Amino acid sequence: MVIDYYVEVEEEFLVDGAVDHTDRYYNPKTLMTEALRTAYPTPDATGNDIAVIQACDELYQRYCSMYDGKAEHLTCLLHLIKVVKKGDIVQQSEMLRTYMFDINPIEEEVE
Repeated sequence: MVIDYYVEVEEEFLVDGAVDHTDRYYNPKTLMTEALRTAYPTPDATGNDIAVIQACDELYQRYCSMYDGKAEHLTCLLHLIKVVKKGDIVQQSEMLRTYMFDINPIEEEVE
């Protein structure tokens, strides 16, 4: 049995509500997956929740600050999942954290 982590997409990465221009930006799922693999490169029997959560939290903060104040509205909803696997078969899974990207929301005028 080994412990591993992955990023699950609940709402795909959108720019102004569409996928048309997502190629102009870094995809948050790709960057978060890279961050967790850097923090936890090889599944093992003990896992490392603290290191993985810290790496993903730091990536989230960095990503939001990188695009804050830009013209486009960026959205995405990701979950950090911890799994216990036997071979390739998941025996147990647990959601550790949710990351809601909502950068530069369009402010509605109040009358």
